[in-house]
Amino acid sequence: MKTIRPLTVAVMSALALLAGGVISANAMDARDDPPKPPFPADPGVVAPLSAHPQYQGEQVSIPAGGFGFAHVACPAGTVPTGGGGQTTSTLTFITDSLPTSGGWSVGVKNTADVSNRASAWVICTVA
Repeated sequence: MKTIRPLTVAVMSALALLAGGVISANAMDARDDPPKPPFPADPGVVAPLSAHPQYQGEQVSIPAGGFGFAHVACPAGTVPTGGGGQTTSTLTFITDSLPTSGGWSVGVKNTADVSNRASAWVICTVA
């Protein structure tokens, strides 16, 4: 009888874990995306007074089911030391994020059935 209790606990724990996985999968399939933070109103310098200012690039349109790139350049006399990107939908993904000659680029895949927007940002440091 004592060996049944640990087995019962193990089975109940496994069922609880499986139930949590099912709930998570259903929540993902519902496409009830949380709201994304808004893009800056004016692309340009995001953190102008820091030792390593950030620059936001222009938004580019990524067609439904398509792939595209967004780029932002550092000002003259500076080099990119970091960067990233932002999209307008949780169904649009940054697939690549890398420094390029004088700036930063991101590759973006849009899995939605409507077009979405994306932009790149870069942190620049005096060369």
